[in-house]
Amino acid sequence: MSSSQNYGVWKPIAENIEYNALESNSNAVMAVADTVRTTLGPKGLDKLLIDQAMNRHVSNDGVTILLSLRAIHPVAKMIVEIAERQEQKVGDGTTTAVILAAEMIKEGKRLIRELAVHPTKVVEGIESGVKHACDLLNKSAKKISLDEIELDQIVKTSLSSKLDGNVLYKMVVSALRAAGKDAIYGNTYDFDKSIKVVRRTDIDDKIVNGVVLERRRLDPELPIQVNNAKILILKLDLKPVKESWIKENSKYQDILTMENDRLVKSKKIVDAILETGANTLFIASPEVDQIIEDLFVSKGIFAVHISNEEIEYLSRYTGAKPVRTLDDLKNKDILGTSEKIYEDEDIGIIYLENGLGKKIITILISGSTKEISLERWRSTIDGINAAEAALNYGVVPGGGAAELHLIEKIKQLKLKGLEQVGLEVVTSALESIMRQILTNAGFNGLEKVMTAKASPDGYGVDIDTGEIVDMVSIGIIDPVLVKTMALQASGEMAKSVLRIDKNLAADDLNPQAVADSRR
Repeated sequence: MSSSQNYGVWKPIAENIEYNALESNSNAVMAVADTVRTTLGPKGLDKLLIDQAMNRHVSNDGVTILLSLRAIHPVAKMIVEIAERQEQKVGDGTTTAVILAAEMIKEGKRLIRELAVHPTKVVEGIESGVKHACDLLNKSAKKISLDEIELDQIVKTSLSSKLDGNVLYKMVVSALRAAGKDAIYGNTYDFDKSIKVVRRTDIDDKIVNGVVLERRRLDPELPIQVNNAKILILKLDLKPVKESWIKENSKYQDILTMENDRLVKSKKIVDAILETGANTLFIASPEVDQIIEDLFVSKGIFAVHISNEEIEYLSRYTGAKPVRTLDDLKNKDILGTSEKIYEDEDIGIIYLENGLGKKIITILISGSTKEISLERWRSTIDGINAAEAALNYGVVPGGGAAELHLIEKIKQLKLKGLEQVGLEVVTSALESIMRQILTNAGFNGLEKVMTAKASPDGYGVDIDTGEIVDMVSIGIIDPVLVKTMALQASGEMAKSVLRIDKNLAADDLNPQAVADSRR
């Protein structure tokens, strides 16, 4: 690879392959990191993503940008995959992880190339340094609660560089506090179960104390609103006689018999449903027979088709238990309740309010275009994820201050032989986060970092004034989980790249081909 910009080019055959593999692979990582590093921090910039069909999207979300890259180089793809796992585990910190990895690989390459340190020694030093850094971060973390100002600060910090961040953070905090203790599952907060985020271009931003379904009633003649709803969630087969059976039969008498059987069975199903006392049905069955649908209309039943994914949180919110067979309809406690259910016909949204079960809050996110609503939706979810991590694991000073003040403590570690040199890889990376944030804010990052290093623990640089300040006192804090997971992910990336001494062109690496080759 000739330059750090060519992350899409892979040349596995080259002279001095041992060095060129390291050079090629490290350049691929640098190119990926350079793509996202300018998005880091409150003053980070956006990227305009354009596909072959000239569709465009503006974003500064690290994982969105990384997943949009048309990376050809295998190491670039590997970095994107590891960053994606970081997003799945924590929901934030992908840009940080990639920048840390790039710095570790750059410093590791220097040790291997210039000082002839064996890659395994560098890797062992990285392992020890990352583990020690994570332990120190976890020990220094401060626990917070829902009603403390730190919750506002953590969400505001997370969304400070996002589109409409100042508007969205207030909505996120309001939703978090509205969900309250009902968001606790197994002694930890799980807001994925208690807060839903819906994006539309035809609504205004709004927080709904209840569930919002992007659905319409099964039939326009069904009731548009139900008060004191008694709810059944159905996974029953509501197609007792398949139309294909009737079409395949050419005998009139057999067809007539089937139609009569269809009518009888349909009435039996509807009667069994009505006997439960239900007046509202959420139907997850693939098909609903037209006779059954007509009977629902005649009986004035509110009925909505839902997906299997929606069953779980509707059940949790209303207290209804999914019904899979007719016999299940005879069970007690299968009905759920909601004080009010209604459809907004203009935009095709159904609202459920005051359910019997666990509280669920829905945030409705607007946007003048689909791209803007999508970006605001992603930002809202990032804010929720940051809050969840902070409430469950605690917070540390933000702005790169927590990482910066770990450097001297990690240098005090005493390792065997050349493993000690490997610690330099981690300490160099820890400095890079504050440096990049300050560079993105228009400062001389290196100069400011040197000044901040001499300050007490928890102190960093105010990106508005350039002054050295206590980051916690000005409300700049980050979830410790995001920090530790980013360090661990970056360590994995660095170790994977630095241990590779050759890039080889293989015939076929799909799982079946590999399995066959071992026989």
